[in-house]
Order: sequence, then C-alpha cells, then structure tokens
Amino acid sequence: MKKLILLTGMLLMMMAKSVFASPVAPKIEPGDRMAASEITETFNKPATSSATVPNLEPIERMSTSQIRETINQPTTYIFEGVKGRELTLSLWAGQLTAELYSPNGQNMGVIEKNDNQWIGQLPESGIYRVRVTPKGETTSFVLGRDFNAKWTYRPDRAIPIAFGEKEATVKLKMSGYQIQPLTVQGKQGQTIRVSASNKNLDVAIESPSGQLLDQGEGQTFAQLPESGTYRVLIVANRPVKPSIKVSVQ
Repeated sequence: MKKLILLTGMLLMMMAKSVFASPVAPKIEPGDRMAASEITETFNKPATSSATVPNLEPIERMSTSQIRETINQPTTYIFEGVKGRELTLSLWAGQLTAELYSPNGQNMGVIEKNDNQWIGQLPESGIYRVRVTPKGETTSFVLGRDFNAKWTYRPDRAIPIAFGEKEATVKLKMSGYQIQPLTVQGKQGQTIRVSASNKNLDVAIESPSGQLLDQGEGQTFAQLPESGTYRVLIVANRPVKPSIKVSVQ
C-alpha cells in the first residue's frame, strides 16, 4: 500500500513539472543574428529622403511697362497679352539674354544687347513669359514692354566736354519712344553725373563693358569702375526737347 501511494505521488510531481516548465526559446541560426552595433546604428541613423528639392528659378509679375532689376540667376517675368496686339519688348541697358515665350510654350524670339528689341503680334491671349539670363555673375538691366509702340535707337552722340573742362550741356530734340545714347570718356575712379531739364525722362549710365551702373528719373550718377568710353542713355516715351548736363570729375 505504501509503495502504491509513493508511486502515485512521484507520478503527480512529474506531471506538474511538465505543465509549468518554461517555454523553449527558438533556435537562431548564425545568419539570422544581428550584432548590437548594427541595431544601434539602425536606430541612430537619421531618416533621409531620396527625393532632392529642385532649385526653382524666380518668377515675377511684370506689372508695369518697365522693370529695372539686378539679378544673379535666370529669372522669369510674366505678363498678360491679348491676341492680335502688337508688342514691343525693348532692352536698353544690361548684359543679358531675354527669351520671349507664348502661353503654349513657343519660343517667339531672343533679345540681346546687340539686338535691343523684339516687335511682333501676339498669336494668342494668355500669360506670356520673358526669361532673363545674365551673361555674367550679376547684371543690372532695364526692360520695357509696350503695346503698339516702337522704340528706336538714335545714333551715338559725343558729349562735347572741352579740354580742361569738367562738364558740358547738350540740347536734344526727341520724338516719342526714342533712346539717345551720349558718349563720354571717363577714367577709373572718376564720377559721372547726369541731370536733365525734363524730370520725366529716364537716364542711365552704361560702362564700356556694357554694365548698367545706375539709372533714374531725370538724374543719375555713378563712380567709374574702368577707363574707357561710357554711354549716357536718354529715354523718352513722348516728344521732348530737353537739355542734358553731364559732368565728369
């Protein structure tokens, strides 16, 4: 009887150990293991995106008939045009290339310093684009936009500053939409000052290398960066008979 009780007790103990035994951890093959350094690197590595944000070119609305800007990268100017209207785009200062595009993306022409203006009829109504690209690191320029207007350049005219004198005055007779270049010799470090009797005129100073140094309404001045022949640009959008005084000192 004692042997039977003892045998029963041993059987019950074995069953209890089987029920409450700890689960066996799954066997990990060597190729499935990840080193601790790899785990740390994974959690500490910053999230990155493969997509690169493109460097977008500036786009500005050409809300007035004339813009005066200094840019160091290609810039697009937009304006609204009406089908059939005649457009004149004039470049009268600055070293750059200006490309005109229609609303459907057609390249309608290129304006450069040696061309100065684009004239033609608009083929459709919509938003037109003028993409301006500087030829150097930076450029200052004046770009005019007119409908039914044709700008003309008059021949260069020398400013008669007598030997030993520092200034001279010239009288002009200009019709509408004309640009009169006046030439004057200057030395590096000198200052050119220009004043017009009619304050409604636009005046500008252009260096021998074609850089626009300064512009203003009725008057302007600039310190000369190099020696050579400078151009003083007189711009009239209506008939005028101004007196222009230019001093170099």
